[in-house]
Amino acid sequence: MAEAQQGPLRTYRGNCHCGAFVYEVELPEIKSAAECNCSICLKKGYLHLFPLWEHFKIVKGDESTLAAYTFGPGAMIHKFCPTCATPVMVNRPGLAAGQRFSLNARAIQGLNKWELERQQSDGKARGNPYQAPEYNGSKPSAEIENAKLYSGSCHCGAVTLALKSVPLDKEYPGRVVDCNCSVCERNAYVWIYPKADQVTIQGEENIGRYQFGNYILDKTFCKTCGVAISNLGAELTDEQISGLREGLREWHARAEFIFPVNLRVLNNFNLKDIKEPQKATRGAEILPQYVNP
Repeated sequence: MAEAQQGPLRTYRGNCHCGAFVYEVELPEIKSAAECNCSICLKKGYLHLFPLWEHFKIVKGDESTLAAYTFGPGAMIHKFCPTCATPVMVNRPGLAAGQRFSLNARAIQGLNKWELERQQSDGKARGNPYQAPEYNGSKPSAEIENAKLYSGSCHCGAVTLALKSVPLDKEYPGRVVDCNCSVCERNAYVWIYPKADQVTIQGEENIGRYQFGNYILDKTFCKTCGVAISNLGAELTDEQISGLREGLREWHARAEFIFPVNLRVLNNFNLKDIKEPQKATRGAEILPQYVNP
Protein backbone atom coordinates (compact mmCIF):
# COMPACT_ATOMS: atom_id res chain seq x y z
CA MET A 1 0.00 0.00 0.00
CA ALA A 2 1.14 3.56 -0.69
CA GLU A 3 2.38 5.72 2.14
CA ALA A 4 -0.26 8.07 3.51
CA GLN A 5 -0.31 11.52 1.92
CA GLN A 6 0.79 14.21 4.36
CA GLY A 7 -0.25 17.85 4.78
CA PRO A 8 -3.42 19.96 4.94
CA LEU A 9 -6.43 18.65 3.10
CA ARG A 10 -7.47 19.95 -0.30
CA THR A 11 -10.69 19.27 -2.18
CA TYR A 12 -10.22 17.48 -5.49
CA ARG A 13 -12.91 16.71 -8.03
CA GLY A 14 -12.99 13.62 -10.22
CA ASN A 15 -15.24 11.98 -12.76
CA CYS A 16 -15.63 9.29 -15.35
CA HIS A 17 -15.19 10.66 -18.86
CA CYS A 18 -18.87 10.73 -19.83
CA GLY A 19 -19.76 12.55 -16.59
CA ALA A 20 -22.27 10.03 -15.27
CA PHE A 21 -20.28 9.71 -12.03
CA VAL A 22 -18.73 12.78 -10.36
CA TYR A 23 -17.20 13.02 -6.92
CA GLU A 24 -15.21 15.24 -4.59
CA VAL A 25 -12.54 13.99 -2.22
CA GLU A 26 -10.39 15.62 0.44
CA LEU A 27 -6.71 14.68 0.33
CA PRO A 28 -3.39 16.34 1.04
CA GLU A 29 -1.76 17.71 -2.10
CA ILE A 30 -1.44 14.75 -4.46
CA LYS A 31 2.22 14.25 -5.33
CA SER A 32 2.37 10.46 -5.58
CA ALA A 33 0.22 7.41 -6.20
CA ALA A 34 0.59 3.65 -5.85
CA GLU A 35 1.29 1.73 -9.05
CA CYS A 36 0.51 -1.95 -8.63
CA ASN A 37 1.88 -4.76 -10.82
CA CYS A 38 -1.04 -7.17 -10.41
CA SER A 39 -2.91 -8.38 -13.49
CA ILE A 40 -5.91 -6.05 -13.29
CA CYS A 41 -3.92 -2.95 -12.31
CA LEU A 42 -1.54 -3.44 -15.23
CA LYS A 43 -4.37 -3.82 -17.72
CA LYS A 44 -6.24 -0.78 -16.40
CA GLY A 45 -3.22 1.36 -15.52
CA TYR A 46 -4.48 2.23 -12.04
CA LEU A 47 -2.71 4.91 -10.01
CA HIS A 48 -4.12 4.34 -6.53
CA LEU A 49 -4.93 6.97 -3.91
CA PHE A 50 -6.16 6.00 -0.43
CA PRO A 51 -8.47 8.64 1.10
CA LEU A 52 -10.66 8.08 4.12
CA TRP A 53 -14.22 7.14 3.20
CA GLU A 54 -15.60 10.07 5.20
CA HIS A 55 -13.54 12.43 3.02
CA PHE A 56 -15.24 11.16 -0.13
CA LYS A 57 -18.51 12.63 -1.45
CA ILE A 58 -20.46 11.62 -4.55
CA VAL A 59 -21.69 14.70 -6.43
CA LYS A 60 -23.48 13.01 -9.33
CA GLY A 61 -24.71 9.44 -9.66
CA ASP A 62 -24.20 6.83 -6.96
CA GLU A 63 -22.23 3.62 -6.65
CA SER A 64 -24.90 1.77 -8.62
CA THR A 65 -24.05 4.07 -11.54
CA LEU A 66 -20.79 2.14 -11.84
CA ALA A 67 -20.30 -1.41 -13.07
CA ALA A 68 -18.64 -3.84 -10.66
CA TYR A 69 -16.03 -6.46 -11.50
CA THR A 70 -14.39 -8.91 -9.15
CA PHE A 71 -12.39 -12.10 -9.54
CA GLY A 72 -10.50 -14.68 -7.52
CA PRO A 73 -11.71 -14.66 -3.89
CA GLY A 74 -13.70 -11.46 -4.53
CA ALA A 75 -11.90 -9.44 -1.86
CA MET A 76 -11.68 -6.41 -4.15
CA ILE A 77 -14.49 -4.88 -6.19
CA HIS A 78 -13.35 -2.87 -9.18
CA LYS A 79 -15.79 -0.10 -10.14
CA PHE A 80 -15.83 1.40 -13.64
CA CYS A 81 -18.25 3.41 -15.72
CA PRO A 82 -20.24 1.07 -18.00
CA THR A 83 -20.60 3.83 -20.61
CA CYS A 84 -17.05 5.20 -20.99
CA ALA A 85 -15.07 2.47 -19.15
CA THR A 86 -13.23 4.91 -16.86
CA PRO A 87 -11.79 2.92 -13.91
CA VAL A 88 -12.94 4.93 -10.89
CA MET A 89 -12.29 3.05 -7.66
CA VAL A 90 -11.54 -0.25 -5.95
CA ASN A 91 -13.57 -1.25 -2.90
CA ARG A 92 -12.03 -3.53 -0.28
CA PRO A 93 -14.96 -4.24 2.10
CA GLY A 94 -13.03 -6.51 4.46
CA LEU A 95 -10.32 -4.01 5.38
CA ALA A 96 -10.12 -1.33 8.04
CA ALA A 97 -10.92 2.37 7.61
CA GLY A 98 -8.24 4.05 5.53
CA GLN A 99 -7.82 0.87 3.52
CA ARG A 100 -11.45 0.25 2.60
CA PHE A 101 -11.16 1.72 -0.87
CA SER A 102 -8.84 3.45 -3.31
CA LEU A 103 -9.50 6.02 -6.01
CA ASN A 104 -7.86 6.00 -9.41
CA ALA A 105 -5.80 9.20 -9.64
CA ARG A 106 -6.24 9.19 -13.41
CA ALA A 107 -9.86 10.31 -12.96
CA ILE A 108 -8.93 13.36 -10.85
CA GLN A 109 -9.46 16.63 -12.70
CA GLY A 110 -6.49 18.91 -13.40
CA LEU A 111 -3.87 16.45 -12.16
CA ASN A 112 -0.76 15.91 -14.27
CA LYS A 113 -0.38 12.14 -14.07
CA TRP A 114 3.02 12.22 -15.76
CA GLU A 115 4.45 14.21 -12.84
CA LEU A 116 3.22 11.93 -10.05
CA GLU A 117 5.80 9.93 -8.14
CA ARG A 118 4.98 6.23 -8.61
CA GLN A 119 5.16 4.15 -5.43
CA GLN A 120 5.55 0.54 -6.54
CA SER A 121 3.25 -2.08 -5.03
CA ASP A 122 3.87 -5.80 -5.56
CA GLY A 123 0.28 -6.99 -5.83
CA LYS A 124 1.41 -9.72 -8.21
CA ALA A 125 3.04 -11.52 -5.28
CA ARG A 126 -0.28 -11.74 -3.40
CA GLY A 127 -2.94 -14.31 -4.19
CA ASN A 128 -2.96 -16.96 -6.88
CA PRO A 129 -1.08 -16.35 -10.15
CA TYR A 130 -3.23 -14.86 -12.89
CA GLN A 131 -3.95 -17.21 -15.77
CA ALA A 132 -4.11 -15.11 -18.91
CA PRO A 133 -7.07 -16.03 -21.16
CA GLU A 134 -6.06 -17.81 -24.34
CA TYR A 135 -6.82 -16.64 -27.86
CA ASN A 136 -7.87 -19.58 -30.01
CA GLY A 137 -9.28 -17.90 -33.10
CA SER A 138 -7.89 -17.33 -36.57
CA LYS A 139 -4.50 -15.68 -36.94
CA PRO A 140 -3.97 -12.26 -38.56
CA SER A 141 -3.48 -12.43 -42.32
CA ALA A 142 -0.72 -9.81 -42.58
CA GLU A 143 2.53 -10.95 -44.16
CA ILE A 144 5.39 -9.49 -42.14
CA GLU A 145 9.01 -10.54 -42.24
CA ASN A 146 10.39 -11.70 -38.87
CA ALA A 147 6.94 -11.28 -37.36
CA LYS A 148 6.02 -12.31 -33.84
CA LEU A 149 2.52 -13.32 -32.78
CA TYR A 150 1.25 -11.70 -29.59
CA SER A 151 -1.93 -12.65 -27.75
CA GLY A 152 -3.98 -10.31 -25.66
CA SER A 153 -7.22 -10.07 -23.76
CA CYS A 154 -9.33 -8.11 -21.41
CA HIS A 155 -8.95 -9.32 -17.81
CA CYS A 156 -11.97 -11.63 -17.65
CA GLY A 157 -11.33 -13.24 -21.05
CA ALA A 158 -14.61 -12.22 -22.70
CA VAL A 159 -12.56 -10.43 -25.38
CA THR A 160 -9.31 -11.85 -26.76
CA LEU A 161 -7.11 -10.84 -29.66
CA ALA A 162 -4.04 -11.77 -31.66
CA LEU A 163 -1.51 -9.26 -32.98
CA LYS A 164 1.08 -10.04 -35.64
CA SER A 165 3.90 -7.54 -35.55
CA VAL A 166 7.60 -7.02 -35.81
CA PRO A 167 9.00 -7.48 -32.28
CA LEU A 168 7.64 -4.98 -29.78
CA ASP A 169 11.00 -4.15 -28.28
CA LYS A 170 13.33 -1.17 -27.88
CA GLU A 171 13.92 -1.18 -31.65
CA TYR A 172 10.23 -1.19 -32.60
CA PRO A 173 9.94 1.15 -35.62
CA GLY A 174 6.30 2.15 -35.15
CA ARG A 175 4.78 4.82 -32.97
CA VAL A 176 4.19 4.17 -29.28
CA VAL A 177 2.04 6.89 -27.74
CA ASP A 178 1.00 7.92 -24.23
CA CYS A 179 -1.64 10.61 -24.80
CA ASN A 180 -2.93 13.12 -22.25
CA CYS A 181 -6.28 13.83 -23.90
CA SER A 182 -9.29 13.63 -21.62
CA VAL A 183 -10.19 10.01 -22.36
CA CYS A 184 -6.70 8.57 -22.85
CA GLU A 185 -5.43 9.87 -19.54
CA ARG A 186 -8.41 8.40 -17.69
CA ASN A 187 -8.17 4.98 -19.31
CA ALA A 188 -4.35 4.83 -19.31
CA TYR A 189 -4.00 3.85 -22.97
CA VAL A 190 -0.53 3.11 -24.36
CA TRP A 191 -1.10 3.08 -28.11
CA ILE A 192 0.48 1.35 -31.07
CA TYR A 193 -0.99 1.58 -34.56
CA PRO A 194 -0.84 -1.71 -36.50
CA LYS A 195 -2.72 -2.14 -39.76
CA ALA A 196 -6.13 -3.77 -39.66
CA ASP A 197 -4.86 -7.07 -41.13
CA GLN A 198 -2.37 -7.41 -38.26
CA VAL A 199 -5.10 -7.89 -35.66
CA THR A 200 -7.86 -10.44 -35.18
CA ILE A 201 -10.30 -10.39 -32.31
CA GLN A 202 -12.76 -12.73 -30.60
CA GLY A 203 -15.73 -11.84 -28.46
CA GLU A 204 -16.92 -8.78 -30.36
CA GLU A 205 -20.37 -9.28 -28.86
CA ASN A 206 -18.80 -8.49 -25.47
CA ILE A 207 -17.30 -5.19 -26.57
CA GLY A 208 -18.67 -1.85 -25.43
CA ARG A 209 -18.19 1.23 -27.63
CA TYR A 210 -17.90 4.81 -26.44
CA GLN A 211 -18.12 7.90 -28.65
CA PHE A 212 -17.71 11.55 -27.73
CA GLY A 213 -16.59 14.86 -29.22
CA ASN A 214 -16.81 14.48 -33.00
CA TYR A 215 -18.37 11.00 -32.75
CA ILE A 216 -16.18 9.52 -35.48
CA LEU A 217 -14.22 7.04 -33.35
CA ASP A 218 -15.24 4.27 -30.96
CA LYS A 219 -13.20 3.66 -27.84
CA THR A 220 -13.77 -0.06 -27.26
CA PHE A 221 -13.69 -1.97 -23.98
CA CYS A 222 -14.86 -5.19 -22.38
CA LYS A 223 -18.37 -4.73 -21.01
CA THR A 224 -17.68 -7.17 -18.16
CA CYS A 225 -14.33 -6.09 -16.72
CA GLY A 226 -13.95 -2.65 -18.34
CA VAL A 227 -10.47 -3.15 -19.81
CA ALA A 228 -9.87 -0.66 -22.66
CA ILE A 229 -8.91 -2.34 -25.92
CA SER A 230 -8.83 -0.18 -29.04
CA ASN A 231 -9.83 2.96 -30.92
CA LEU A 232 -11.80 2.15 -34.08
CA GLY A 233 -13.64 4.15 -36.71
CA ALA A 234 -17.33 4.54 -35.92
CA GLU A 235 -19.84 3.00 -38.29
CA LEU A 236 -21.21 6.04 -40.12
CA THR A 237 -23.58 6.31 -43.05
CA ASP A 238 -22.41 7.86 -46.32
CA GLU A 239 -24.50 10.90 -45.50
CA GLN A 240 -22.85 11.26 -42.09
CA ILE A 241 -19.38 10.91 -43.63
CA SER A 242 -20.06 13.51 -46.34
CA GLY A 243 -21.26 15.89 -43.63
CA LEU A 244 -17.90 15.77 -41.79
CA ARG A 245 -15.49 18.62 -42.24
CA GLU A 246 -12.49 17.74 -44.39
CA GLY A 247 -9.98 16.96 -41.67
CA LEU A 248 -12.40 14.69 -39.82
CA ARG A 249 -13.37 12.93 -43.04
CA GLU A 250 -9.73 12.05 -43.67
CA TRP A 251 -9.28 10.94 -40.06
CA HIS A 252 -12.28 8.63 -40.30
CA ALA A 253 -11.07 7.23 -43.64
CA ARG A 254 -7.65 6.35 -42.16
CA ALA A 255 -9.36 4.52 -39.32
CA GLU A 256 -10.60 1.91 -41.81
CA PHE A 257 -7.04 0.71 -42.43
CA ILE A 258 -5.55 0.67 -38.93
CA PHE A 259 -6.42 -1.15 -35.73
CA PRO A 260 -4.92 0.80 -32.81
CA VAL A 261 -4.16 -1.48 -29.88
CA ASN A 262 -3.81 -0.57 -26.22
CA LEU A 263 -0.55 -2.32 -25.31
CA ARG A 264 -1.92 -2.98 -21.82
CA VAL A 265 -4.15 -5.76 -23.20
CA LEU A 266 -1.21 -7.90 -24.33
CA ASN A 267 -0.68 -10.87 -22.04
CA ASN A 268 2.73 -11.65 -20.54
CA PHE A 269 4.04 -8.38 -21.95
CA ASN A 270 6.11 -5.84 -20.01
CA LEU A 271 5.64 -2.25 -21.12
CA LYS A 272 9.24 -1.60 -20.15
CA ASP A 273 10.40 -3.94 -22.91
CA ILE A 274 9.27 -1.58 -25.66
CA LYS A 275 10.73 1.82 -26.42
CA GLU A 276 9.67 4.80 -24.32
CA PRO A 277 6.21 6.02 -25.38
CA GLN A 278 5.97 9.43 -26.98
CA LYS A 279 4.13 11.78 -24.63
CA ALA A 280 1.43 13.30 -26.81
CA THR A 281 0.02 16.53 -25.38
CA ARG A 282 -3.14 16.46 -27.45
CA GLY A 283 -5.54 17.50 -24.74
CA ALA A 284 -5.50 21.15 -25.80
CA GLU A 285 -5.57 20.39 -29.53
CA ILE A 286 -8.66 18.22 -29.96
CA LEU A 287 -11.86 20.06 -30.80
CA PRO A 288 -14.41 20.39 -29.42
CA GLN A 289 -12.61 20.88 -26.14
CA TYR A 290 -13.55 18.50 -23.33
CA VAL A 291 -15.18 20.21 -20.34
CA ASN A 292 -14.84 18.61 -16.93
CA PRO A 293 -18.22 18.23 -15.22
